[in-house]
Amino acid sequence: MMSVLGGFLRTGVSFCHSALLESARHFSTGLCRRIRMHAIPPLKVTDRWTEKRSMYGVYDNIGILGDFKAHPRDLILAPVWLKGFRGNEFQRLTRKKRMVGDRMMTADRHNLEKRIRFLYRRYNRYGKHR
Repeated sequence: MMSVLGGFLRTGVSFCHSALLESARHFSTGLCRRIRMHAIPPLKVTDRWTEKRSMYGVYDNIGILGDFKAHPRDLILAPVWLKGFRGNEFQRLTRKKRMVGDRMMTADRHNLEKRIRFLYRRYNRYGKHR
C-alpha cells in the first residue's frame, strides 16, 4: 500500500514540476554570433564641397573685416519674421501672423490660423511645454 502511495506521490511531484517548467516563458533574442569581417570595409566617398559644407563659416569673418558693425542675421536673405528667430513652430506662426497677417490671402491666413489653433491645443495638452 505504501509503495503504491509513494508511486502516486512521485508521479504527482514530477507532473507538477514539468507543468511549472512548461508554464515558464522562454524567449530568445537570437544567436549571439560574432560578426565576421573578411576585410576592412572601404571608406565612404564624401563630397567635401557640397553646398552645406562649402557655406559653413561664411559669416565668421564679417566682424573682423567689417569692424563688427554688421550682424550675420542682417545678411541672410529670408522673410522678416524669420531673420534671427529662434523658437518652436507655434511661436514662429504667431510671429508671422502678427507681422504679415493683415496682408495675407484669405485661404493662407485661414490655414495659418487653423495651424495655430491646433498647435495651441497640442502644446497645452501634451509635452514639456506645460
